[in-house]
Amino acid sequence: KTDIVFSNSGHEHNIFYDIHIFYYLWYGTPQMDRGYIHWDHVLVPHWDPKIAASHPKGRHSPPEDIASSFYPELGPYSSRNPSVLESHMEQIESSAAGVVVLSWYPPGVADEHGEPTEDLVPAVMDAAHRHRIKVTGERYGELFLLNNICVFIIVFTLVYINVFTYTALHVLL
Repeated sequence: KTDIVFSNSGHEHNIFYDIHIFYYLWYGTPQMDRGYIHWDHVLVPHWDPKIAASHPKGRHSPPEDIASSFYPELGPYSSRNPSVLESHMEQIESSAAGVVVLSWYPPGVADEHGEPTEDLVPAVMDAAHRHRIKVTGERYGELFLLNNICVFIIVFTLVYINVFTYTALHVLL
């Protein structure tokens, strides 16, 4: 277990909106989802083929072996679990980070290891608001800088999930 290096606890603690934390909604467990999602993805091969040949192949096998460099204190969790979301927002608030950056895909789209997550955004917006945290988005690997991203699809997605009604929305200009 890692000791807390910095804690911004107390009733009147500050939140810094120039500190951003990337947050992914793509994790799943058999208890809340159709199985382990993202915790069990394929073992990433070494970039050097000579070294890769001696490494294991296949998939991670949760709950002990997960696709993460660090084992979460909560264990493998589902992003759909409201108590996990609340715990994460409490931890982010106590870190003093003021903005959560959500990984973004258009409605109904996910990467090859996951499932669509746009239905989770309203719960994130509500939880973030309760903890004075703002929320913005990134297209997987690209902040909303409009390079190689269709503006229409971004706006459609934001309207589709109705984020403009949330005070937790954080717009990067």
